[in-house]
Amino acid sequence: MSNVYTRNRQPTGREYYDVATDFYIELRRITGNTNIFPKRTLYTDVVPMINSYHEMRNYMTKAETRFPVDEYSLKVRKEYIQRAIEAGETLFTQLQDCVWAIESVTPDRVEQAGILLAQELKLLRGLKKNAKIQKSK
Repeated sequence: MSNVYTRNRQPTGREYYDVATDFYIELRRITGNTNIFPKRTLYTDVVPMINSYHEMRNYMTKAETRFPVDEYSLKVRKEYIQRAIEAGETLFTQLQDCVWAIESVTPDRVEQAGILLAQELKLLRGLKKNAKIQKSK
């Protein structure tokens, strides 16, 4: 256990990974439930959403591996973050399309996934906004 009181703990700056993981668990929970997503929607709706998630996660990882010590590396890092945001927006649109097109997918059933995805996109936008050149030690 940490010696830091809970009320004094600050976010580490990597909470976008935790939220992405929570979102993935929720996405797999709802897409794996045949009462929500019927089997006939597996290849038309579920697989593209899972692929969009993996694309978003891969761009997050690529952005994290870029240490911005100069303008070029900062630009590349911001581009990766922007691509992660775009993949997340695509995923949000895909989830929204499923709510409109599949009668068993209701807003109540996918609400938690939508909340987590919106939180993830907010964190990624903040990460992009706060990206700056780091001084090497």
